[in-house]
Amino acid sequence: MLALTTTTSGTTCTLALVGELDHQTAPRLHEALAGLRLARGGRLVLDLGGLTFCDSSGLGGFLVAHEVASDAGAAITLADPPRVVTRMLRFTGLDSVFGTGDTAATG
Repeated sequence: MLALTTTTSGTTCTLALVGELDHQTAPRLHEALAGLRLARGGRLVLDLGGLTFCDSSGLGGFLVAHEVASDAGAAITLADPPRVVTRMLRFTGLDSVFGTGDTAATG
């Protein structure tokens, strides 16, 4: 199960993910990303603090988010990633693609 909540403050759009991000729930993330309206020069923050599980489909979802942000001319930050996500990003080399922050507020 995955819950998604979107909030916007100025030019920053935060998408909070709570629960499990896997092959069954990743399409919900893709749908949410497709519906975002990001401002050029703005920022997309994926708040991962509530993520309890993430597999390779989740990493794929992060890449889709990166593409959505890039296409809009916006930056992307993965906020408060769980340790397992941080390790996966480092292991796959994706840590060089994504900025990370301690909390969604630092996005």
